[in-house]
Amino acid sequence: MRDQLKRLEELQQFDAQIQELDNALKAIPAKLQASQNDLARVEALLESERTQLTETQRYYSEQKTQLQTEEATVSGAKHKLSLAKNSKEYVAAQREIEQTRESAQTREAEVAKLVEAIQAKEKLLADRAEELKGLRSSIEKDGEIAHTKMAEVQKKIDALQVTRDKVAAGIRPDYLKRYGAIRMRRGLAVATVRNGTCLGCNMNVPPQLYNTLQRGNTLETCPYCHRIIYWEEIMKDQSSTPAAE
Repeated sequence: MRDQLKRLEELQQFDAQIQELDNALKAIPAKLQASQNDLARVEALLESERTQLTETQRYYSEQKTQLQTEEATVSGAKHKLSLAKNSKEYVAAQREIEQTRESAQTREAEVAKLVEAIQAKEKLLADRAEELKGLRSSIEKDGEIAHTKMAEVQKKIDALQVTRDKVAAGIRPDYLKRYGAIRMRRGLAVATVRNGTCLGCNMNVPPQLYNTLQRGNTLETCPYCHRIIYWEEIMKDQSSTPAAE
């Protein structure tokens, strides 16, 4: 029984190592995905700013066209002014020139602001595009490193699994089945009993059960946490245990 308990304890240690490595393995792609999500957000932001630039350029084009139209109107009004045959036509042409010129001046100022805004946005987009390029390159490198790391971790898992299976092969099938069922529910399937206390749940086991554990002839479970339990001293060198004496 002592040999079976030692194998169960050893099996649990292998399972714990494999579980830890498996969690680390799963965390790697999750971290990569988080970086990809960050990249996607930056790309979406950049695309949104490009759309804004396109809209500003379209509006600039409209204002520029309108300004050209107004300038043409001023030129036409000046021509009318030169051809005026009476004061009424002269005043009308003069009023048209003044009104259109005032509107053109306002629009010209607006066009100048739009030019500045477009130039600033283009520079910003160029800088952001360069930053995005660097971020994408960094994520690609991280991906390569991550895949290498995943391969290394998987290799360790595979090696541990081979040794773990060898240990499991030396355990009675019914004990192994019980171990697996407990581990599925509890995580920790095997616990030590020290000074009458189960270290799995920190509850004192019944005295009769404690005596049974000290004899070490049967596989017992804690009545409270239902883990496989064993007396701590039974794992020590048999020559030093009271039972051996």
